[in-house]
Amino acid sequence: MSETVNEKQKPAVSVIVPIYNVEKYLRQCLNSIVGQTLNDLEIILINDGSKDGSLEIIKAYAEKDRRIKVIDKPNEGYGKTMNRGIEAATGEYIGIVESDDWIAPDMYETLYGIAKQHNVDVAKSSFFLFDDKSGDKQLPSREPAEDAEKVIIPRQNTAIFCFKPSVWSAIYRREFLNNYNIRFLETPGASFQDTSFSFKVLAMANTVYFTMKPLVYYRVGHSVQSSLSKDKIFSICGEYEEVERFMASNPILFKRLEKVFYRMKYISYRWNLYRLDGENREKFREQMRDELMPFLKRNAIDFMGRNSNDKVELLIEILPNSTGKRIRFVVKNLLWFVKHYWREAITEFPIRLVRSCVFKAQKKKTG
Repeated sequence: MSETVNEKQKPAVSVIVPIYNVEKYLRQCLNSIVGQTLNDLEIILINDGSKDGSLEIIKAYAEKDRRIKVIDKPNEGYGKTMNRGIEAATGEYIGIVESDDWIAPDMYETLYGIAKQHNVDVAKSSFFLFDDKSGDKQLPSREPAEDAEKVIIPRQNTAIFCFKPSVWSAIYRREFLNNYNIRFLETPGASFQDTSFSFKVLAMANTVYFTMKPLVYYRVGHSVQSSLSKDKIFSICGEYEEVERFMASNPILFKRLEKVFYRMKYISYRWNLYRLDGENREKFREQMRDELMPFLKRNAIDFMGRNSNDKVELLIEILPNSTGKRIRFVVKNLLWFVKHYWREAITEFPIRLVRSCVFKAQKKKTG
């Protein structure tokens, strides 16, 4: 009898909000959550050792709304904060809102309605990119439109793996997360922890529903974003190490997803490479080359049906910085490259290589 009562008392959605020094944006975020058209929420606000007025703000909201639970703790980083929230959640589904973003009034009514109607492990929406400086908003450049508005099995529709993780634009069945022990990587001071979490979710979920309706306003271009820090050179590498650790318990599934895993890794590493500059970029370029070249050689990177120019682009991107090292790299891999991409070896690759060297020389001369 008590189990039945507990099921009835369980909130529809537990909303986890990790908070660290965001007093400037926090009220807008919280107003968008407490004003949701779906009232059956548990709102978990976790203060991760903020040094500004964030804690006072969330305490004030908690006094006015009984759905709010406040967890105040020393600074431990995003991963531990999110995992603390998942452990504290009691809802049927779990949602995430970044404390510098805000959400549409009907976000959780929409996603929970989809989740219940289609009985899915994950219900996910599109989102707006909101430029904090200009006030402009736009949709992401790439979205899984072909897999939208229907139930999919990610292991069979692997294209969905390669879009922005956006873990905050979805709700996850809590039982599903717990059954597979899906949690965030708890590396202190790191960034990009949504990367491994997203892969784990998509790898293990039996059913996912993606709607093209944008329900989150994701704020970009402001100083609060930890991913903007150019000192965090190798944080993204730890995320993919975490995926490999997690998938080690299911080697058959990981083998099935290996090519899309390395495709994701390539996309993430490429983004990180151009996020950095100067010496940091070259440090990461070397890491990128060491990690990806062996898998490119054994054709273990899924380029999702794109032409071979994308493979040439990858080779150009991982070339060493100095001309001498570039030449040695090309000579060392020449036989393999001619064997597998002889057309590009004759035409496209030499042209791009010369252009790259000329551009680098001109930049050095003018700089």
